[in-house]
Amino acid sequence: MDTFDIFRLMLDEHSSRILELTGPRPMNALELSDALGIPMAACYRRIRVLKNAGMLHEDGKAVSIGGKHVATYRSSVNSAQVCLTDGRLRVIISANGEEHADEMALMDEPSMLHWPARKESQ
Repeated sequence: MDTFDIFRLMLDEHSSRILELTGPRPMNALELSDALGIPMAACYRRIRVLKNAGMLHEDGKAVSIGGKHVATYRSSVNSAQVCLTDGRLRVIISANGEEHADEMALMDEPSMLHWPARKESQ
């Protein structure tokens, strides 16, 4: 997954909220599902994608009300910066002690932020 793919993932409402919620303290999938108001299956899908992107990690195990051991998750993101200068978009994401950065001209990727492509005047 490149830096822009990770940035797109962070723009997703539920993924960004998971990262926000798990920054201060680890949470399990049931707690996240309840906090987000989404089904467990949808929550686990987002957890899997965030883990694969290196933005979320398993922090440990907790005992559920039913006595089962369940994984708790914590955000791995330290910081994210987005800069727009002279028509170029630069994204810098720091996670897991590593920094990922990339840059592109907005006209090369008009769908990055779902902006319509700009038409040239004739």
